[in-house]
Amino acid sequence: MTQISTASTPAVSATSWAEIDLSAIRHNVSLLARMVEPAAVAAVVKADGYGHGAAQVSRAALEAGAALLCVFTVAEAEALRDADIGAPILSLGPLLPGDLARAAALEIAVVVDTQETAERLSIAAVENGNRVPVHINVDSGMQRYGRPREEVQALAEAIRAQQGLELEGVFTHFPDATNPDPEATLIALQQFARIADRTGVRQRHAAASAAAFRFAEGRFDFIRAGIALYGANPAPDAGDTGAGALRPVLSWRSTLLALRDVARGDMVSYGGLWSAPRDSRIGVLGVGYADGLRRALSPGGSVLVRGRRAPIRGAICMDSTMVDLTEIPDADVGDVVTLIGADGGESIHAWELARRLETIPYEIFTGIAARVPRIAVELDG
Repeated sequence: MTQISTASTPAVSATSWAEIDLSAIRHNVSLLARMVEPAAVAAVVKADGYGHGAAQVSRAALEAGAALLCVFTVAEAEALRDADIGAPILSLGPLLPGDLARAAALEIAVVVDTQETAERLSIAAVENGNRVPVHINVDSGMQRYGRPREEVQALAEAIRAQQGLELEGVFTHFPDATNPDPEATLIALQQFARIADRTGVRQRHAAASAAAFRFAEGRFDFIRAGIALYGANPAPDAGDTGAGALRPVLSWRSTLLALRDVARGDMVSYGGLWSAPRDSRIGVLGVGYADGLRRALSPGGSVLVRGRRAPIRGAICMDSTMVDLTEIPDADVGDVVTLIGADGGESIHAWELARRLETIPYEIFTGIAARVPRIAVELDG
């Protein structure tokens, strides 16, 4: 685990910040590429790269050999183009009426889920003088945007009949790939393979992060690396899948802004959720729920100060959090505090916060607010 210095803060005017280890992105892409070869790796950078910064993550992933990028909206694809990223991009979400002309002009691949959308996109493609690559999403039980299996062949024929469109790919997304029991996913995989064969489409993709590790037969032409790209185990309850070799990318830090001596019986923060059982030393951090540090962490959560755990005390506030430093007497104003990441021999992983909050790391990462600067680092450790 990479060790950090707790004695200095980066040159940023913010009371909390997220360090994005681009060397870890490259490591994770390389690991995945070796594992899934001859399939390629698509880096999923939707939701601003899962809160890590889409442009910087995209560049690092492409440097490490990612073959393409996946986003959810045309607007996200446009932001990458505006950042001078010219790599192939697939927009996985449904096309909105206002997206058609932009999608045609951006030279990206898109998902078409109805014949009507195909017809409208065809008009936009012809007007722009571009040929738009199209993918079909096959529903494998998500009940979201994918088409039912029995409708896929007709949709494929309708797309092929349109000028300016190229039916490039067919794909699916498994709803239960993290389940230790693989049966449901194996059945869905077999059904998808049969549908894909009937369409005759040359490019196929099905495996997101969990399925990429667990189902080699589902890797097809490329995998869609989402949470694995960012270093979190996508299926921690499914046994040893090899995901333990991933490196965490994001570390979230704050600063110790003030110290308070609190007498036994004194309450800390709003609502009297915690009162000191003894004379205590309380530290005030410049981070709160407006930054994405969930208020539900108030009872039982902790942070790292000088390589040791400091329990959160009282209610987390909008911009501040109080922690108990009674057992860390050398802590001082200006110390770096770790909310996610490593400090000395201790670490707090996103999965730890997720389990405490009864959620998943995806929500932890994407929930870190935009006002928290993302700072690119290269740790190589």
